[in-house]
Amino acid sequence: MADDKPKKSPQRTRVPRPDELTQDTFEFISAIDDYKRSHMISFLTLEHVLEILDMLGYLPGQTDEKPIAGLESAVEGYKEKNERLFPNWSEIFQIVLELGYIRKDVA
Repeated sequence: MADDKPKKSPQRTRVPRPDELTQDTFEFISAIDDYKRSHMISFLTLEHVLEILDMLGYLPGQTDEKPIAGLESAVEGYKEKNERLFPNWSEIFQIVLELGYIRKDVA
């Protein structure tokens, strides 16, 4: 037997209840649902996510990378680090915030 180490079981994460989400996270997830309904699609790409963030008024932080490249690499890093094949929308939103996206003032 070449590999006698026990396999590490995947980390199970608990999906937060709606009342545990921040207002911004809840608004992001609602915008995702609205976008999917209005465009009659069930799967969103990261390009769609960037479009939704733009509609909500979020601007990328100061970076030399293109926004899609930065988001793709951040999501891949998150998936690898947390052994998650499909992060949920609240996790995606946290990744976006960690990348430095901020909401522009709506006056």
